[in-house]
Amino acid sequence: MRAKVSDFGLSKLAVDGSSHVSSIVRGTVGYLDPEYYISQQLTDKSDVYSFGVILLELISGQEAISNVNFGVNCRNIVQWAKLHIESGDIQGIIDPKLREYDIQSMWKIAEKAMMCVQPHGSMRPSMSEVIKEIQDAIAIERGAAAKQGSSDEISRHSVHSYVNMGSLDLGASEHYLDVDESITQPAAR
Repeated sequence: MRAKVSDFGLSKLAVDGSSHVSSIVRGTVGYLDPEYYISQQLTDKSDVYSFGVILLELISGQEAISNVNFGVNCRNIVQWAKLHIESGDIQGIIDPKLREYDIQSMWKIAEKAMMCVQPHGSMRPSMSEVIKEIQDAIAIERGAAAKQGSSDEISRHSVHSYVNMGSLDLGASEHYLDVDESITQPAAR
């Protein structure tokens, strides 16, 4: 199985040769780059922001915007996760369905996700940097599983070994993250 992540290209109107894209707001609330609301310009760093939100959803099992169990006040996953992570409470955001995981790998993913959702695009990492951190976190998980005496079968549930998005199972013990090079290379906009 190969999961692919791409930008919201169909929701934008591009002008050939432009360094950015100007368009009418057509993205999904909760995933849109906050800078976009001010500048009305989408950049590669806008996609990084959206991907950071997706990472937070994957590790927490929460939606980007939610009012479930929070009364009439909506909760933004970025602000919610930021409060927990800044106070050192990573356990407070981890989806209990992940069961066992290596805390070091989870911190790597959470910290990189928070870098992706920085309010200013210039402070966000490139997708290549994000992918490197994800690969490092996977290596940590695999190493921890091997130390448990089960290097050929990962019995622990972790960010890379079990990610369930509705009915779409993006990973299992025999599957692993295969990063498509096309998401690390900026597309012509």
